[in-house]
This record gives sequence, C-alpha cells and structure tokens, in this order.
Amino acid sequence: MFLGKALHVVNIISNNQPRANDLFSSEGTSSTEIQLHRGHAEEGRSAGPYELRPQQVDNSTRIPPPRTISAPSFHTVSALPLKNRTEAILFRHYIQKLAICLDLCDPLRHFEFVVPERAAVCHTLLNAIFAIAARHLSHTTNFDPLASNRYHDECLRYLIPMLDHASTVSDENLFAATIILRMLEEMDVPTTGQDNYSHLLGIHAFVNVGDQYMVPGSLSAASFWVGLRQEIYIAVITQQPVKVSLNHFVVDRSFEPADDYTWSNRAIVLIADVLNFCFGENSFTVGRWNALDEACKKWSATRPPSFNPFFYREPTASIAFPEIWHGSSCHVIGIQHHILAQLFLTQFDPSIPKVGTNRRAAVKQMTQRIETLVRELCGIGVCNQWTPPAMFTACMGIAMFGDQFSERSDQEALIDILKKTEADHARPTAAIQQQLMNAWGWIPETGE
Repeated sequence: MFLGKALHVVNIISNNQPRANDLFSSEGTSSTEIQLHRGHAEEGRSAGPYELRPQQVDNSTRIPPPRTISAPSFHTVSALPLKNRTEAILFRHYIQKLAICLDLCDPLRHFEFVVPERAAVCHTLLNAIFAIAARHLSHTTNFDPLASNRYHDECLRYLIPMLDHASTVSDENLFAATIILRMLEEMDVPTTGQDNYSHLLGIHAFVNVGDQYMVPGSLSAASFWVGLRQEIYIAVITQQPVKVSLNHFVVDRSFEPADDYTWSNRAIVLIADVLNFCFGENSFTVGRWNALDEACKKWSATRPPSFNPFFYREPTASIAFPEIWHGSSCHVIGIQHHILAQLFLTQFDPSIPKVGTNRRAAVKQMTQRIETLVRELCGIGVCNQWTPPAMFTACMGIAMFGDQFSERSDQEALIDILKKTEADHARPTAAIQQQLMNAWGWIPETGE
C-alpha cells in the first residue's frame, strides 16, 4: 500500500512539472528526472510510464524503502555570465524593448532569440547588448549615463583590432555585435553633436566579405538586412548613395510570389536603388527613372493583400494624418520604405519642366503628391508605435520633405512626431526640428 501511495505522489508531481527550460522566462526552471522502481513489470504491457497497475505481493517480494522525491527547483539560472542584477535588467531591456527594432523583417527573429543565446559564449556580443540597453535607458529614464560607455569601450577594445583579420569578418556573432553598436551610435548624436558613422565601416567590412558566409536564414543574413536599413537611414539624412554592396545572393529584386518578409525586403532594396539613382554619380537618366518608377508600381500591384491595413480612416480638419493600422512590423516597414521610394522618385521626376509656363502647375502637383505621401508615412508611424522603427521611418520622410508643408497645423503635427520620437525612443531629432523651423519661418515666434 505504501508503494502505491508513493507512486501516486510521484504521478501528481510529474504531471505538474514544467516541460522545458526557457532561458528568457521570468523564472528559470529545471526539469527533475524521477525514476520509478517498477518491481516485476509485466512483459509487453502498453501502460504509460506513470500508469499504476495492481501487483501481487507475497512473502518473497522485497518492497524497496521509500525514496525521497525532490521538489522541482525554480531558481536554476542560465549560463549567461551576468555579474549582478543591473546587468540582468540591461539584458532583459534589450530583449523586451530593443530587439524588435532589429527583427522587423526577420521571421526567425535572430536578434531576439539567437543573439541572446550566443551572448552566453561571445562576450563582445554580450557587452554590445549591455551597451545599447544602458544607452537607451539613460536617454529615456534616469539610468546611469556613463554605464553604456564602459560596455562600449570593452567592445571596441576587442573588436577594432580584429577587423583586420579575415577570420573576424566571417564571424557572424561579431557582425551582429557591430550592428548593435551602430544602433547605439545612432542614439549618440545629441551627446557628441555629430554622427561619425564609425561602426558603419565595420558593417561594410562584414557585408563586403562575400556570399559564402551570408546564408539565407542565418544570423549573418539577418545582420545584413539590419545593416542595409541602417545604411539607408544614413543615405537619406546625408543625401548620399547607399554604400553597402547590394550584390548578394540574399538580395531579391523579383516580383515572384514569396512570403511577406521577402516582400518587405524587396521594398527595402528598391529604396536603396532609388537613393543610389538620386544621389549617385552619373546615374541620373530618364530611362533609369522610368525603370524604378515602374518597379514601384509593380511592387504595389503584386504585393500580397496582407500588406493592406486592417483599419484606415482619412485625415480630418483637426487631425493631420490618416489612421492606418497594421498588425505586423514587416508590413509597416515594407509599406513605409515603399512610400519613401515614391517620395524620392516624385521629387526627382525628370518630366517636371525646369522653366516655362508649365513649371508652376507641375511643381504644385508634385507638392500635393509629396504631402499626401508624407501624411501616409506619418499616419503609419503614429498608429503603429508598438514597433518603434515606424516612427524612425516617419522622421526620415519629415526630415527630407517636411519643409513643403505650408499650413501651421501640419507643421506642428510634424514637429510633434519628431519630439515624441526623441523622447520615447532615444532617436535624435533636435537638428531636424531646428532646420524645419528655420525653413518654415518660425524663427521670429521662437526667438531664435
């Protein structure tokens, strides 16, 4: 009878035991192996491992002494070399708040799932995580503003000398670390007063190494797409061509049926091609503009219907931007980058007369189209703030085309987006705000 009761207790404990150990759960759990003494089991029986069967007990049967059953432990920690609770906070902040900014078009979410796992064995990657999390927290909360520098310096102490070695540029963990450090660099403009783009050079080194390390579905490929988006941001703000090589196997310019993530990446490649057309040397031809414009139209016509918003409402007299709700970050970023491509093609339209009586009407029509596209871009950003890059991309459009808005209410709405992006997401917009206020003639009213 005692054996039956003991087995019954084991059965209850086993059925309530967690099935897996999740590194990123709020409480770490460890599985406990419980071995049951079966006695003389019946041959060929099909009962489950915890199913009890009546057994014959006689004087020759020896009943084993009761075994101590250990309660499952909920305090076993992961293998991450975290020194204290502060580093645990930084690690959690990266996973919960920052990885989403990197995994926009990655169905495998490498920067959320793979990078934290790799950080357990790659200290440079772990220090990059600490550095970006500390910088973001110092800009958005009262977190120690110097903490990020310590982790950042530790990364550079190892990373910079290694970039000259061929084996380094094939290390996808270091590629991912460089991507994260570039994101930190983008946040540092208010502190340094300028963007030195130093980590972009590291990204170029990894990207230009060739296709042999950039296998689709790998961390290297995921890092490439993030690096390309970072390069597009710089190209837009500085009005220069994209410097990252686009001659890679993972780059797809086709319009064949594919998953939504591929379609978003196609839109990102398209805006890169457009920027190279607009700002590249000796690349501006009417034929090339027509080809890019046709590619934009074809992307719109052939993309999956899942890119359509599930809610849309036109702007009103009191609301500057339409309400546009999407359910996936890849849809948000794909549509927004496609709008950016349309904006630049509209601005650089070679059919607009340079002089003559028809120029005024053509410029007016161009301005109206640009305003409509910027409103769409901002509407997506404001209505999808759950994915912060939606606001970053909206700011890119405002920086380039916001000066064309003449109504004070529209101008104030654009400034509000810039201010909110800086306050909530640690992205510097003060310089853009100043440039726009100068362009709009706000100086007498602001006293500047």
